[in-house]
Amino acid sequence: MSKETTTMLLTLVFMAIGILYQVAIGVIYQRMIQQADTLSGMDNKLLNQCKERFINCYKLNGGVANISVFVDKYINRIRILGMSINFMKHLSGQLMLAGVFVAGFGVFSGIVEGRRFVDLLPFYIISLFGIYLYLSALSIVDMPGRRQMLKTNLTDYLENTVAQRLEHGIVEKEKLLWELAQEKNAKAERRAKSEIRAAEELPEQEASGAVSDFEDVSEKKAPVFSQEEAHELEELLRTIIGNRV
Repeated sequence: MSKETTTMLLTLVFMAIGILYQVAIGVIYQRMIQQADTLSGMDNKLLNQCKERFINCYKLNGGVANISVFVDKYINRIRILGMSINFMKHLSGQLMLAGVFVAGFGVFSGIVEGRRFVDLLPFYIISLFGIYLYLSALSIVDMPGRRQMLKTNLTDYLENTVAQRLEHGIVEKEKLLWELAQEKNAKAERRAKSEIRAAEELPEQEASGAVSDFEDVSEKKAPVFSQEEAHELEELLRTIIGNRV
């Protein structure tokens, strides 16, 4: 393989990879835009991760103050094969520059070797055609416009669908907790009233018990006179009665 052929192949490879990166960025954004627009993001791993992170953040903080900022941060953290979208964009441009540089190196080598313009013409054609395809892909992909469209769709989906469902669930949970608290307070009040009623009835029972005990003691109380005194009193009464008779 000649030096000229090798240089031409390297130029084609660099430019082709750079253009493919731009096409890949456009495909990724387009799929996410369509699935976010039709609310079928559960089939997309990236959108599903965004939804799960939003739900966790919402539950942890009791809400998300600025959903658009949350979406921006998530889009910036998107990784494809370990590469972010911005990195893929910059890498695509660098590969195109590398292809143009290799083509220029081929032209310079040909001029040094004394080649004719016709022999160097393929390098010019490849460079111009590659740059044209790259700029065309760049304009078709329209990365800023697609990013803004994806952000709008995701923000709308999270704010008007996911956040509303989460808020409704939180309201229902708070309502249930309030009802349970009211029921608990009612039970506590009933228990307190029963304890107060029992405390009020206890002195009455003790008083009635004391009266009955006193009566029992009175009944069981020993007689006033002893047996001898009673016998003497009886004889004295008999004597008095006999005298009167």
